[in-house]
Parts: sequence; structure tokens; C-alpha cells
Amino acid sequence: MTLRSLLRRARQIAPAVTAIILVTIATGCSAGCSGSISIGHEKTGGTYSDHGVSFTIPDGWKRLSDLTVQTKTGNEIWSEGFAPASGYDLVGVTAYATKMVITPKNAAKNAPQIAATMRNLFAAAGGSVLGRPTVTSMRGMAGYRFATTYPGQNGETLDSRLLLLWNGHTEYYFNCQHRTKNGSRSAEVERGCRTIENSFKLG
Repeated sequence: MTLRSLLRRARQIAPAVTAIILVTIATGCSAGCSGSISIGHEKTGGTYSDHGVSFTIPDGWKRLSDLTVQTKTGNEIWSEGFAPASGYDLVGVTAYATKMVITPKNAAKNAPQIAATMRNLFAAAGGSVLGRPTVTSMRGMAGYRFATTYPGQNGETLDSRLLLLWNGHTEYYFNCQHRTKNGSRSAEVERGCRTIENSFKLG
């Protein structure tokens, strides 16, 4: 199924959240389905500070200098990737401009609609959402956590732990991704993801 047909399907499923949810599919594909992901030559570890946010880069990790995007949609503001080595095991952080605003007061109410949209979109794209979403909050921002699987370009299955957080009309999307089979870096990616998420700050 092409991204264009997936977009048409998404509009039929839940028009109100299409712009928000579809980008998670596209972002997962751009990071996980790319045939040329390389690690840059920047100093490893340290602190990322740009675009009005800051967070800690795990020790030994490098900022991705080249994320080849094959398909992409949504109102992306910026996107960064970090990884311990080249390949499919990485953490992506992306910001999107959205029409919907999720707050601590309405997050639980909107969870069923967003979860249904996620399940249908991932199923249409050959992947799946595992279990129910977890409503979460972090430093005053509200959102959701999802566990998903998604097919990579080379036939490998990729596991992703997704975190979507809203600050007004800006959605911050964290994709903690690693290979399902022969995923020797799974635990390392999970640790690195927690480091980035737990240190993430606005301003």
C-alpha cells in the first residue's frame, strides 16, 4: 500500500486526527526503511540544544548526519536522529505542527479515537499496534505511548516504542526503534531512549 492510498484510508477512518497520526507512520518509515542511514562525525554524547528544546545524548551515541527520507508527509518542523551505530537501531525526535491540541484534561477522552486510528493505519501499512496506548504526561505536556511493529525495507521487522507529546499545537514525536530479530542493540536503544526522554526540556 502506497503512502498516498494510506492517506486516503486515514481520512476515511478519522479525519480529525489524520494529520497527527499519519506522520508517525511516515517518520517510522523514513528512519527505519531508509537504505542509507549513516552516523556523522560529531562528538559522541553531550547535550543537544536547538529548536527550543534540549536533551542529553547518550554516552557513545552520535547524531545522525544523513537520514534519507523515502516517503514523508505531515507538517514537520524539524527532525533529528541519534544512534549507537549505523543501521536500523536508533532514536528519532521530530516536531510537528498540528491542528489538534492534547492536554492533561482531554488526553484520556481522545485516547480511544487516536488508538483506533493508529491500529487501522499500522494494519494498512503491514504493521500493528501492540496493546492499548498509555496516556502519559511529562513536564506539563500530555500525550500517549504506543508499542508497535513495522516492516523495514529489507524484510526485517522493526519494533518501535512511540511517545507523542503535545505542547500547544506542537507535537513532539519520539521513535525508539530497533530490529526484532538479531536485535543485539535492543536494550541499548531502550536505555538511550529513556535518557533522551527523561532529559527532554523546552526552552
